Amino acid sequence: MLFPCHRLTEDQIVIQIDDAIDFNTEDVAHGHLCGEISRSAARTVIIDVQTPLVTATAVSVLLRTRRFAHSRGAVLCVVARRSLARRVFRATGVCQIPACGSHTARRRETRPRVPAPLGTADRQSDGVLT
Repeated sequence: MLFPCHRLTEDQIVIQIDDAIDFNTEDVAHGHLCGEISRSAARTVIIDVQTPLVTATAVSVLLRTRRFAHSRGAVLCVVARRSLARRVFRATGVCQIPACGSHTARRRETRPRVPAPLGTADRQSDGVLT
């Protein structure tokens, strides 16, 4: 399982997840994501989740990858184009990952989150989770 990766700028990379991550592919997926982060030395890592299926294992991999990126001095951002994926990320706390380029990300990350009723705050036109 390899995820396409490309560099936006010297300090930003995008890694696309276009396949479901399950318990059979968990270690390979995490290893690949961490390897891309290490090789790139990017300060901002954007994970572009393109699959509509987001498993509990995928959430676990993203949270572990966020910790790895943070330990290397990088910020991990998650972009999800599908509303179902964004709902899963909000429900599990993955959306607590600071938004890319946000100077208020730390303030947002420490603010208590009050979930909105289903169907009212599950979509953003740009798909970036904040």
